[in-house]
Amino acid sequence: MRKVIAMFLSVAIMLLLSACTSKRSAPKMLSKEGIAPYELSKSDIYLLQSLGLDLNTNIISFKAPQNTKSLKVNVYLLKDNGTWDATGGGQVSLGQEAGLEGTFAMMLKDNFAINFCINTKGRSLYKTDKLDVDYEVVASSKVFLSEFQKIELNKEIPVAIMIYDSGDSMGSYSTEDFFSPSKFADMDLVQAVTLIFTDDPDS
Repeated sequence: MRKVIAMFLSVAIMLLLSACTSKRSAPKMLSKEGIAPYELSKSDIYLLQSLGLDLNTNIISFKAPQNTKSLKVNVYLLKDNGTWDATGGGQVSLGQEAGLEGTFAMMLKDNFAINFCINTKGRSLYKTDKLDVDYEVVASSKVFLSEFQKIELNKEIPVAIMIYDSGDSMGSYSTEDFFSPSKFADMDLVQAVTLIFTDDPDS
């Protein structure tokens, strides 16, 4: 039964992200180089809410600089010593082609696994392993990229941070806190997702 539900949810997300040929259903791409939250239509929002995915799904649009050769996704887990440990990710490369634009979507699972999709001229799907924790999560906070941002090649752009704790209090955070991991020192579990647009197809 769980597999059927998971398959249904995956199909629904793929339908939401699919780029169709008609202007009416084509995704809203950025008109200038950068990265920004994807502008959901009312029907998109309704679909996500109907599936109970509106709080655990993040979709962003990107239009990379012309000399971009690859897009790399990194998923991190904050270690006890306050450093980020890479736990998964994925990459799409252009080779000799020019131009990289599309959407990036991620869906958070109940077992702390993350499914994500890079949708450009093709679609690439990835997922991370589930995490086993020995405590009950009482408080949580999820922060996503909230406004347009220019792309600097070869520099990480944090697009999501998920904070979980067994205590009954939770601070206020932003995606930029990725660069100051000490802010999460008292939290039990912290995950982060970043994007890197590079000028090297093999980086």
